Amino acid sequence: MSVNKQTVWLVTMLSVMVVLSAYYIVTGPVEPARQVAQTAKETDSDVNVNIKPIDEPVSSDKKTEEMLEQANSDFFVGYQLQRSTLRQKMVEEYMQVLTNPKSSEKELEEANQKIQQLMKIDNQETVLEELIRKEGYKDAVVVTNNPHVDVIVQSEKLSKKQVVRLISLVRQHLQVDPQNVSVAYR
Repeated sequence: MSVNKQTVWLVTMLSVMVVLSAYYIVTGPVEPARQVAQTAKETDSDVNVNIKPIDEPVSSDKKTEEMLEQANSDFFVGYQLQRSTLRQKMVEEYMQVLTNPKSSEKELEEANQKIQQLMKIDNQETVLEELIRKEGYKDAVVVTNNPHVDVIVQSEKLSKKQVVRLISLVRQHLQVDPQNVSVAYR
């Protein structure tokens, strides 16, 4: 018995979607990050960077710090889960076109290209998040909204040098203009 590659891929994606949906249901909804982003404008002489945290800790006792650490971890996991869920819904819509026998060849080709593009973006974001973690950050989330890219890192603060390094990583791996990259920390 020969199994079509698309069928195997569809079943795999649906399984991933079910697992992610179950996790989302268990953890509850996650608030999106505030639009506190910063800009990096490169000039001939220097880089002008404004650095602002997404949320600042109010208290410094040990129990509060542990709670903030857990909240930060949940924030990044939730944000990544929210991004994955949204992508899975988009892939599911395109898969419906692929599995519809009434779809034209043009629609099939377009849906296939969109799915491949989403997979490529998802892979690039995952690789970039891992590279950012290797830079010494506890966690990171990268969200691509063509042509803009948002990067949120888990850190107590960011220096201008760190922001420039993060923008450089995004530019190198996603071929994005530095003016279209926002970096924030939480």
